[in-house]
Amino acid sequence: MVRDYFELAKPRIIVLLLITTAAAMVMAARGIPPLALTFWTLLGGALAAWLSLCGNVFYVGIYTMWLKRTTPLNIVIGGAAGAVPPLVGWAAVTHQIGGPALGLFALIFLWTPPHFWSLALMTETDYAKANIPMMPNVAGEERTKREIIYYTILLVAASLVLYPLHVMGAIYTAAAAVLGAIFLYDTIHTWKDAGTLWARRTFKYSLLYLALMCLVMVIDRIVA
Repeated sequence: MVRDYFELAKPRIIVLLLITTAAAMVMAARGIPPLALTFWTLLGGALAAWLSLCGNVFYVGIYTMWLKRTTPLNIVIGGAAGAVPPLVGWAAVTHQIGGPALGLFALIFLWTPPHFWSLALMTETDYAKANIPMMPNVAGEERTKREIIYYTILLVAASLVLYPLHVMGAIYTAAAAVLGAIFLYDTIHTWKDAGTLWARRTFKYSLLYLALMCLVMVIDRIVA
């Protein structure tokens, strides 16, 4: 039972959200922010509480209790909740919202559909049994796979446009191009695969992709 509650807490997602928060804090400080500030921000969003609260209210009240059970686009809309942590981290250091934090917000928002729909392709029957209208069991696998590719293209494009907008530098852009190409490669093979092998690979890589994108954003910000 303890393990079930642990899994319901989505520990992998929480770790990713903490990574994005910490990454935004390091970018905002252009180095390591005060440890006490980092600790309390990661623990409960103590210094940008209204942003954190809005994210939690949106996730629990709107996404989990309403969207998730009423529309197959729940992941697209609910992605905004998961994209809030970098705004919290940036605001905790600077007391305002900056371009890099907004860029990371956009990336997480666009990353969410291919990430969760890849998982949904592996667990389609579970969602159907729970009467949750996820894309695969509502629109079918073919439509879901195409949507994964579309959102991945948007994600890669959004990640690269941060350079001409002078939000991120050359180091980030080179890494983003390589990481994005791998992501797109995986999604295309997911579309061609009749089974779930590539969907599983895409899901696992999506976790690595977001973590590495946060890392290169931090490196680029500090070096620049």
